[in-house]
Amino acid sequence: MSAESAFLAAVADLLANHTQLVPAPASIGPAEPAQNTDLPAVVLSLEQVARLGAGLGERSALITDGALPVRATIDLANPVLPGEPGFVLLSADRRTLILPHGGLRQADGGEGPLGPADLSVSVAGAAQTVVNAPPGAGQVRADALIGQLLFGAPLPATGNVVANYVLGQWERRVTEIAGTLCVVVRDAGADSVASLSDGVLDALMAAPRNSLPGLRKIALSDLSSISVRDTALANSRARTARFSFDFEHELNMPESSGGVIARIPITTRLTVVTVDPASGAVAATIVTEG
Repeated sequence: MSAESAFLAAVADLLANHTQLVPAPASIGPAEPAQNTDLPAVVLSLEQVARLGAGLGERSALITDGALPVRATIDLANPVLPGEPGFVLLSADRRTLILPHGGLRQADGGEGPLGPADLSVSVAGAAQTVVNAPPGAGQVRADALIGQLLFGAPLPATGNVVANYVLGQWERRVTEIAGTLCVVVRDAGADSVASLSDGVLDALMAAPRNSLPGLRKIALSDLSSISVRDTALANSRARTARFSFDFEHELNMPESSGGVIARIPITTRLTVVTVDPASGAVAATIVTEG
């Protein structure tokens, strides 16, 4: 999700969870109301927006001191690595499955054996019990270092394996944007439009110190009068508010945790040189180890 879409989604979530909006909106988001059941509506858009900083406005950092929850879903009918269709994640006996990431951690970011608090796995909707011993039917054991799961029974031919696990290293990308947020409140009557728009103003002006992570600042720049009815938009009346804002979007990417780790056999070839003391003849012998 782009930083711009993430900001609009965060504003929509904030307003949807604000219990003091009266009347309660029937819809909150980028869509204009099309019929009466869509009212009252809060319509969100960005009139102006720019990405700040050098280049494309993104910066990244390697995080190594936390715990990032990750969910992986693997289709048992086609168990391949996304983007690498030739890399099969499931062994021939269908008991060993490689996860897309290595370096799994405990729930608090610590290293060590993984238990039910650190890892959850389901097969075709059936939960598997996480163990640290040879697994039996309905059980799974994890090799945290290489991100590998060993099941007690062969996996079925269809269905999904869903694994929830924790990584201790990942890449965090930050994009900063600034611009003008446009909020249009629509309803059938002027009184309800005025009441709802006041509630929206209160919710957004409290956001920097409340519950909109990443919002660095927001300020009201314009508040319109209440319009006449618009027959094209569910015969509704509207009031428009504009806010200047500055927002940082954080995106946690697990690429830096280490991808699939495969065991590759290595063959060593050594050349052993010997000299015959009597004749001075030199002989070379190749020794292969694998």
